[in-house]
Amino acid sequence: MKNKIKVIVLLTLLNLTLASCQKNMEQKKYSWTTAACTPKNYPAEIFSGHLILGTKPNSAYVYMPFDCIIDSKNLGDNDGSSSGETTGNTPKVLDITWMSYTENKSYSGIFNLDTDKIEALMINGSERPYWDVPTKKAGIVKDYDFTINAALFPGGIVVLYVFSPSSMTIVGRYQAHEDKNVDWKVAHKSMTDKKGIDEYVNYMNEDLPQEIKDQITQETIPFGYWDTLFRTYSLTPVVKPEDKVETIKFNYINGEFESIFLSLNNNIMPIKKRAAPRKMNIVWHDINDRRMESYVYFDEKKIKTLFEQTKPNEGIGFVINIDRNTKPRETTGISIKLKTNDREIDLQEAIVSQETFTKPVPY
Repeated sequence: MKNKIKVIVLLTLLNLTLASCQKNMEQKKYSWTTAACTPKNYPAEIFSGHLILGTKPNSAYVYMPFDCIIDSKNLGDNDGSSSGETTGNTPKVLDITWMSYTENKSYSGIFNLDTDKIEALMINGSERPYWDVPTKKAGIVKDYDFTINAALFPGGIVVLYVFSPSSMTIVGRYQAHEDKNVDWKVAHKSMTDKKGIDEYVNYMNEDLPQEIKDQITQETIPFGYWDTLFRTYSLTPVVKPEDKVETIKFNYINGEFESIFLSLNNNIMPIKKRAAPRKMNIVWHDINDRRMESYVYFDEKKIKTLFEQTKPNEGIGFVINIDRNTKPRETTGISIKLKTNDREIDLQEAIVSQETFTKPVPY
């Protein structure tokens, strides 16, 4: 009898252990790869870069993109070709060395990462809706594939993001130091000495806009400008119920983006700190209840200036007005203003362009 009890206890413990292991495996099934980006027209090249999975010298790592010039169209773009990925692990350290071409300087840094923050974004997956064509119903899928993106700025600033198909989130900001001991001839044979490095850098900068070339020659690269892109505001999008807004996607000037699925979230607008937007995509219904999708693009400097007119920490409504008579391919119909307790700021002058299309399915 005692032996039977022992067997039962052992089997129970084994089942509990297996169940616990299975649960941990399910929770740890996320995977990630790497990317890099830069501010537009400020190219960089990674000489050596690793996202290290531990804190010991022999820890495994994933390479950052290297042997390619990174010159992003927009901050937050997943540029460069990563040479690896990992599953169920969170990086602990970023070790990186790169060339800032507009400065003709190399930077290096070893940074301890906010592992908890990174894992929190990955471990439970990233939810997004999809449209099931056979059933004509919306469903929810969880994405477990992520990208960790390092933005490289003149002056040696590094900003780290976690990307999923429905969001891009900043998880750290770091300051690298200038490194005059990088052996660039390992990457480019012509960069054997200072003269070779200068010639190669000048060649890579030939196609930059004249404004950037002038900054290089006049030593007026706007190092402080990029810090202003990361200012956040107590910003809440505001829409009218009759517009039947289903989805809003914001790309922000700080490189983050956010997808707000109102139709699946009881029309509740999430409250959080947000940067000024660079682009907005909004799905709504016209006067005939036809689903429409509008794209609105903002000028970075103008939208930033208008947002800076608000007071620190005050609540701001990002009020979206839609002309529901807007037809497909029309380039007007969306107007936007900032609304605070004591005033309104029209954002029309910051809108570069907009266009509207029909959208047969929600997602």
